[in-house]
Amino acid sequence: MNFYQLIFCYAIFVFSSLKSLAQEDFIYENQVWIGYLTSARVSDRISIWNDAHFVPESFLIVRTGATYHFNFSEKVRGTSTLGFARLWLYSRNDLTPTRNEYRPWGQTTATFNLNKFTITNRFRYDARFRQEIEDNFLLDNYEFNWRLRYFLMAQYPIYKNSEKNTEWYAYSYNEILYDTGKNVTKGFRLNQNRFTVGIGYKFDNLRIQLGYLNMIKNPTTDGSKTFANTAMLMVFHNFDLRTKQQN
Repeated sequence: MNFYQLIFCYAIFVFSSLKSLAQEDFIYENQVWIGYLTSARVSDRISIWNDAHFVPESFLIVRTGATYHFNFSEKVRGTSTLGFARLWLYSRNDLTPTRNEYRPWGQTTATFNLNKFTITNRFRYDARFRQEIEDNFLLDNYEFNWRLRYFLMAQYPIYKNSEKNTEWYAYSYNEILYDTGKNVTKGFRLNQNRFTVGIGYKFDNLRIQLGYLNMIKNPTTDGSKTFANTAMLMVFHNFDLRTKQQN
C-alpha cells in the first residue's frame, strides 16, 4: 500500500462511519477531554498499564492492567485491563444522576511504518456492566453488553531534534464503536464515531498531544444523537523499570 492508497482508504473509512450516523436531530455539546496514560515496562514481555480520562459532566474513567509484547514483533501488543467509570446521563431537558459502570476490556495493537508515516491499528473489546436506570432512578442491578471498537491512526513527523531527543508530529485518527448483546436493539448497533486531528510533542519518555475531537454519539435516551466538539489534552508517560533494576 502506497501513500495515496493509504489516504484514500482512510478517507473512505471516515466517510462511511460518519454517513452511517447521519441524522438531522442532534444535541450539540462543547467539551474538554483530559487524559493521562502510563506504561511501565517491567520485563521484556510485560508492561503495566494505567490510564485515567475525564470529561466534565460526561464521564470519568480509570483503568489498570497489563500489556504483553509479542516475541515475533515488538510492534504488536495485547493489553487487558479492569476499569471503573462514572457516567453523567442526559435527557433533552435535565441532567439525570451519575451511573456507575465496570468495564474490563482487552485489545490488540499493531503498528507499522509507511514512508514517513506511523500507522497504528487497534481492535478493542469492552465488556460493559452498567448500572440499570428506571424512571430516572438508579437501581442496584447491572445490565451487560459488549462493545467492539476499531481504531486507525496516522502520525507524521514535523520536526525532530536527535540531540535533545525531541520531536513534533501531527496525527489524525478515526475510531468506530459498535454495541452488541441482548440489551442492544436488534443485537448490534453503531454506538459512536470519533474523528480527531492534532499535534503532539515528544521528549524523553513523555508525549503530549493537543487535538480536536469530533464525536457523534448514537443515540441518547430520547432517540436523538449527540454531536460533540471536543478539545483534547492527552499525556502519555512511559517508564522502563528494567533499566532501573540494572543500575
